[in-house]
Amino acid sequence: MNYLKRAVQSGKFSITAASLTLVLGVVITPRVFATTYMTHATVMEYSMNASGTSSVAVSFTAGAADGAGSLTVNFGSWGGTVNATQTVTTTGCQALTGAANILPGSITAAGAGSVATVSSVGALTSGQSYCFILSSSSAVTNPSSTGVYPVVLTDGTDTTTTAIDVITNDQVVVSAVVPPTLTFALNGNTDSFSSNLSPAALTTTTGVTATISTNASFGWSLWAEDANAGLRSPSQSKTIATVATGSNATMNGGKIGTEAFALGVTTGNATANYADAGGITGGGLSSSVYSQIATANAPASGATAAVKELADISATTPAGADYSDTITLAAAGSY
Repeated sequence: MNYLKRAVQSGKFSITAASLTLVLGVVITPRVFATTYMTHATVMEYSMNASGTSSVAVSFTAGAADGAGSLTVNFGSWGGTVNATQTVTTTGCQALTGAANILPGSITAAGAGSVATVSSVGALTSGQSYCFILSSSSAVTNPSSTGVYPVVLTDGTDTTTTAIDVITNDQVVVSAVVPPTLTFALNGNTDSFSSNLSPAALTTTTGVTATISTNASFGWSLWAEDANAGLRSPSQSKTIATVATGSNATMNGGKIGTEAFALGVTTGNATANYADAGGITGGGLSSSVYSQIATANAPASGATAAVKELADISATTPAGADYSDTITLAAAGSY
């Protein structure tokens, strides 16, 4: 300044527009984007086995309101591979992960190295949960070495690190035994004739019902044995004998007025010799050998066989109030 003053005073100094230069300093500050962090992030492999191939389900809660863009799933230096060809879907991912929303947008996916990139992802809302699935069964191939490996999820400025565990075997073999079963029940243990026996008409009992349940592959059978081979009166020392075993007898018509006793099965599972067709036929029982009276060729739940007795007497059959018989029924399954 003193030099300038002396110059002016001496007349040796002049100022022109060209001799004055004004320098302006401009400082440019780079724009900094703040990183936010996803929460509740999950990367689930369908198969956790070493060297196994797997689909991958991903869910997370957005930490930032990011605009549309892409999302990456980075498995890092885990030693496995991410399939270059990827199929991505949101179908079923909410039920699988519990996320409130599917990943928005017309999403597609591709793999490169250890990174799967989901493109065309729509804008995300901070605090909202999202999900998607890399659905190919070979979306990733796990490394051959077991261990815990980090997986980084990134969507725009939003990121977090999760982990997967590669193990030797992720399966549990469940074994069980279903034992052979058979249940057998009668709805009653007495069976009286509906009226007094008569030489003029066929008389039948009310009947009992046998119920069978079994898981036998080839079905079940019902057998019967007659203690007296007929209706026996101890007081009269008289037996109204059973009809012949091994055939089906008609108990009305010509049998009326003669002594005869038979067992009939009124349900469709009756065997031929004991089918009670129209309530008038039946077969004879032995007092020493069981006879098959009903059968079925498949497992059953609550199958029934309705059994009744039929009797005819003659005009000379001794009177007695103590005619009776005991019939034993037995059931078995065919396994």
